[in-house]
Amino acid sequence: MEPASGTRRQRHWRRAVSMLGACLATTTAGTVYLFSTYGPGLSKRLHLTSTQSNLVAISANYGLLLSGPFFGWAADTLGPRVLSAFAAAGSFTAFSALAYTYNGTLPLPSWLVLSAYMVLVGISCQAVNMSAITVTTRNFKENRGAAVSLCIAFFGLSPFVLSHINSIFFSRGDDGPNIFGYLRFLSLLGLVTSTAAALSLSVVGFGPSRHRRDIPDGFIADYDSSISDGSSSNSGSYGNSEENTNTRADEESGLLRASETDGGVDANPSYSAVVKASIGASETDNNGDTATASGTGSVSGSLRVVSGISQTGVASGSPQLQLNPRNNTNGVDYDTARDLGGMAYVRDPEAQLLALVLFLCAGIGVFYNNNVGTIVSAIYYSSVKVPDASAAQRLINYHVSAVSLGSFVGRLSIGVLADFCKRVWGLPRSGILVVVVFGTVLSQVVVGSAETLPALLVGSAMTGLSYGLIFGFVPLLVSVWFGTKHFGSNWGLTSVFIGFSGQALGAYFGYVYDSNLPDQDPSKCVRGSCYKDAFVLSVGLGLLGLLASVILARRRGDRRRENRRLWEEQEYSHVPYVPFILAE
Repeated sequence: MEPASGTRRQRHWRRAVSMLGACLATTTAGTVYLFSTYGPGLSKRLHLTSTQSNLVAISANYGLLLSGPFFGWAADTLGPRVLSAFAAAGSFTAFSALAYTYNGTLPLPSWLVLSAYMVLVGISCQAVNMSAITVTTRNFKENRGAAVSLCIAFFGLSPFVLSHINSIFFSRGDDGPNIFGYLRFLSLLGLVTSTAAALSLSVVGFGPSRHRRDIPDGFIADYDSSISDGSSSNSGSYGNSEENTNTRADEESGLLRASETDGGVDANPSYSAVVKASIGASETDNNGDTATASGTGSVSGSLRVVSGISQTGVASGSPQLQLNPRNNTNGVDYDTARDLGGMAYVRDPEAQLLALVLFLCAGIGVFYNNNVGTIVSAIYYSSVKVPDASAAQRLINYHVSAVSLGSFVGRLSIGVLADFCKRVWGLPRSGILVVVVFGTVLSQVVVGSAETLPALLVGSAMTGLSYGLIFGFVPLLVSVWFGTKHFGSNWGLTSVFIGFSGQALGAYFGYVYDSNLPDQDPSKCVRGSCYKDAFVLSVGLGLLGLLASVILARRRGDRRRENRRLWEEQEYSHVPYVPFILAE
C-alpha cells in the first residue's frame, strides 16, 4: 500500500475521512462479541447444551484470530478496500444464515453448522478490523497511540451500543425476545458499515511532525538512507523538496528547506540528525563542508553542514533542540524500534513474550465475553421466585454493555495514557504493560467471588476494562517496538493464538457448568456455585501472564540501557549521526 499523493490539505482531508472510516469499520468488527445477547435464546430454541453453546461461541473467535496472519498480510499487500468489501458480503451472509436457522427456514443437521456460520462472522470481522488498524498505523505517527486507541475503542464500544439497541427494540416480543429480528438487523449493519469502510479507507501517509516545524536556520541535514546503497553520497537524490514532500508524505522527511544549498540540492533533514546536531555530537572536515555518517547498524548517508553551524556542530545562536525535554537530558528515546517481520519477528524473544502475554490475558476477556450471558442467567434464575425471560434478557444486555463500555474506555485511554506517561515521566511502556496485566488478574478475582448481580456488574466492568487495555495496548507495542512496515502481518501473528486460550477456558467453564447442572436448570445454581471453579483457572492464567510481562519488562529495560550505552559511546567518539530509529 503506497501513500496517496496530493497537497498537504488534501492529505489532511483524506486522513480524516480514513480515520472516520476506520472507526466505522471497527464498529462492525465488534459484532463478533455479541453472542451473549442472542446466544442464550438461540441455544434454547435449538436445544444446545452449555458445552455446545460454548463451542459455537468460540468458533467466531477462532475465525477472528486464526485468520489474523492472512488478513494482516492482505492488508499490507492488497489494501483495505478489498478486505472491507469481503467483510460486507461475509457479515451479511453469516448473520442472515443464523437468523433463518433460528426461525426454522434453514435446516440444522448439526450444531457444527452453527459453528461454521460463526466462523464466517469472525473472519468477516477480522478482515475489516485488520484493514482499519493497519491503515491507521500508517497514517499516524506523532499521535499514533491516540489514533490507534480511538480506532480500537470503537471495536469495544460496538457491543455496548448494539446491546442497548437490542434492549430497546428487540428484547420484547410476543414469544419473548425477538432474536430473529435482531440477527437480521446485524446482517444489514455489517453490509452497510463495511461497504462504507471500503469506500473511505486509504493510506495517506504520516502527517507533519510538530518537533520539526520551527527549526531555526543552521542545522545538519542528512539525506534519506533509503536512496543510498551503503556508501556516502551527496548526489542530490532528493531533487525538488516540495515534490518529495508530496510523494513521500511521512514524518521522516524534512518539512523545511535549508537556507542555503550546495550544488543546487535542497537539504531535507531527518529529526534524528537535528537532535544529534543540537547536542554537539557532529564533526566536520577541514573545509567545514561535509561529514560522513557512520555507526552501528546498516544506515548510511551523506551529511551536509549548512552555513551557520560551528565546528562543534551546534548552530550559532540556535537553541538546544530536544525531542522530549521533560523525559531525559538530551531528548533521545532509548526505547528504540526494530523493523522486524516474517521469521525474524517470530523468532524474536520479545515478540514471543508479548504474544504470550496477549494469549493468556486476552483469552480471559474472550472467555468472559462468551459466557457472561450464562453467568447472569444462573444468578438471576436462582435468586427470584418468578423469573421473566424478557427481564433476564435485559439484565444480560446490561452486563454485555458494562463489558463493552469498560472495553471501550480501556482501548480509548491506554494509548493516550501510555504516550503521556512516556513523554512526561519517562515511564517505559513495558512497565505500563505489567500494571495492565495485574488489572486482568484482579478482575477475575472479583468476578469469581461475585454472588449477586450488582457485584457481578462491577466484575463485568473491570473485566471489560482490563480486556480493552490489553487488547488496545499490545498492537501499539507491536508498531512501536517492531515498526510499521510489517505491522499487519506481525499483529496477525501475535493475536492468532488468543482463541485457543479462550477456547480452553470456555470448554472448562462448560464442563464445570454441565457437571454441576446436568439438567441445565439455572435456578439450581445458587450464588454461582455451578461455575465458580472455572474462575480458579482464569486467575491462574492471569498470574502466568503477569510473570511473562515482568520478564518482558526486564528485557526491554536491558535493551534501553544497551541503546543508551551505544548512543553515548558514539557521542563521546564525535560520530555525527547514530542511525537509531527513534520511537515516540
